Amino acid sequence: MFHHFLDWLASSAVRSTAFFIQRLPLSPTLKLGRGLGFFGYLLVRKRARLAYANLKCAFPESTPQQRGEWVREMFCQLGMNGIEILRFPTLTKEHVEDHVCDAGYETYLEHRWKEKGAILLTAHFGNWEYSQIVEGIRGRPITILARRQKYERLDTFLNSLRQRYGSISVGKGGGVREVIRSLREGKCVGMLADQSGGDEGIWVRFFGRLTTAPRGPMGLALRLGATVLPVFFIRRGGPDHELHFEPPMELTRTGDDDKDVEINTQRYIRLLESYLRKYPTQWLWGHKRWKRTRTKRILILSDGKPGHVKQSEALAREIVQSVQQKTPPYEISIERSEIEFRSPWRRRLFYGLAPLFIPWAQGRLQRLNFFLTAASLNKISMATPDLIISAGAALVPLNLCLSNENCAKSAVVMKPSFPFNLFRYDLALIPAHDSGLMPGGNFRIQGVLSGMESDELKASGKILARSLRHPEKIRFSLFVGGETRHFKLPPTDIENLLEQLNQSAESLDGDFLVTTSRRTPPGIVEKLRSELSAHPRCQLVCVATEDPRPEVVPGMMSLAETLIVTEDSLSMISEALRSSKRVIVVKMNSNGLPRKHTRFQENLKKNWGVPVVEAAHLSEALEKKEPSWAGERWQEEQVRLREKVGDLL
Repeated sequence: MFHHFLDWLASSAVRSTAFFIQRLPLSPTLKLGRGLGFFGYLLVRKRARLAYANLKCAFPESTPQQRGEWVREMFCQLGMNGIEILRFPTLTKEHVEDHVCDAGYETYLEHRWKEKGAILLTAHFGNWEYSQIVEGIRGRPITILARRQKYERLDTFLNSLRQRYGSISVGKGGGVREVIRSLREGKCVGMLADQSGGDEGIWVRFFGRLTTAPRGPMGLALRLGATVLPVFFIRRGGPDHELHFEPPMELTRTGDDDKDVEINTQRYIRLLESYLRKYPTQWLWGHKRWKRTRTKRILILSDGKPGHVKQSEALAREIVQSVQQKTPPYEISIERSEIEFRSPWRRRLFYGLAPLFIPWAQGRLQRLNFFLTAASLNKISMATPDLIISAGAALVPLNLCLSNENCAKSAVVMKPSFPFNLFRYDLALIPAHDSGLMPGGNFRIQGVLSGMESDELKASGKILARSLRHPEKIRFSLFVGGETRHFKLPPTDIENLLEQLNQSAESLDGDFLVTTSRRTPPGIVEKLRSELSAHPRCQLVCVATEDPRPEVVPGMMSLAETLIVTEDSLSMISEALRSSKRVIVVKMNSNGLPRKHTRFQENLKKNWGVPVVEAAHLSEALEKKEPSWAGERWQEEQVRLREKVGDLL
């Protein structure tokens, strides 16, 4: 009922507007159309923003000022298009002769009455509706294939305007039979071929991106032997237009129907691109032309912290793996951009001012030159990503700015701080131990996202094994964390830890490996070195600040049966869990850890079967070998995560 009311309302409004427009002179009505178009530019910001992002994607070398001007002019021309459509009943042959010039018209006349008909292949370019009206006035009406409007009364009125001078407007579906009949009778048929072809379309490249286009026009031409004449109706200014006919396309025929449609459609798309480069304001940029595309670009923002970069790259890898089995395959590029602020205080100032800037960021990224270095700003300004990934709080506001600039999706790893926890993200990958609610797009994970891959673990294990005495005897790997302002590693706990580790190694006749964190204090490092350097059961003591080999940590995880991690390192515990090995978390006699660590440990014990023990009871846990469900839980979480991230692309 409400739909019928809206249909009546829209139809009545358009009919009433047409009544008055047709009684006014042409020049003021076109000025009115430009004004209405500009008003639409201000009012329909979502379409304007999308048009800007599409123009940036197609013309990355253009400046923000150019793109802004193009979008405004596009809306103004659409306003004039609308006025001209409503004035169709007032057009005369004299008006057409005065305001429409032709290019290549003799080509059109030559092929108009060919035995097998001609397809006039056009685009949403200039005032595309006007072109068939011109031919109708000239006494050469055509059949046009038009998309039906969802409002029936409005659709009927628009078709009455299209058919005013003898042309026949048919809709998709049943109307295709009328199109075929017209072609078989040697008539001309107007068809649009620039929009997405949907899931059933043919895959072509449009400005470098793999996307779909309608297969119907070329399919019919190849099947029926019709001539294909590309035609563009170009606005030259005000009421003046040029009806431009290209030479007939020489269709490729290889015998493979799908391949032939693809080759010939791609040829038309390249021709369309050449016109869009010459007349960027005359196409309908404000629609999701790349909604169905398999060329995707992921931009990772890096704050220089290895842990954050690893998590962002791990998320990008999960996204790629979630779609890599699809046909045809996706073309996914991953680019990393190092973000450098001019100074720490400018970074903090940007964080405070960003909520005010984010809604207005599109086209204004250069204003960030006060905060970012020239190299960082230039790189992110040129990027045209579909998805932006960042980890850590510092880069969240920049992620949102770039998402606004490019109409891209945003993904953040770790929970954003206030006020950015109030923003909506396409994906917010939040550790389960972080409390508080956020808007939609949340996905809770245990710990933090690991950057380790099973193949990487195995390969690193083989490399590390070459530097060990007896790699086959490794039973345990110990990962010692570091201190923070409030958390300390008590030397007595380290002594207990080593004593318990040695006791279990002797009992189980196995050896162990040890590594430190970059945060491990020098005193603890020296203690580990002095106690274990000559220890018969310890085959490796790796000090992270002195031994940067990338294979050490994953190799230790690969070679050992049990991984022992001190409680302070959430990232290392998370990586250990995702190795599918048995994990034990060791508590220290310090009360300096945040509450989230306690929540994390409680969840590990309850839901993942991970022992959390005091250093003095480590040997008991090592020799008890209670079952752990960490491997299963991680596999389940990974499946859910890939289902979630698959929607991002």
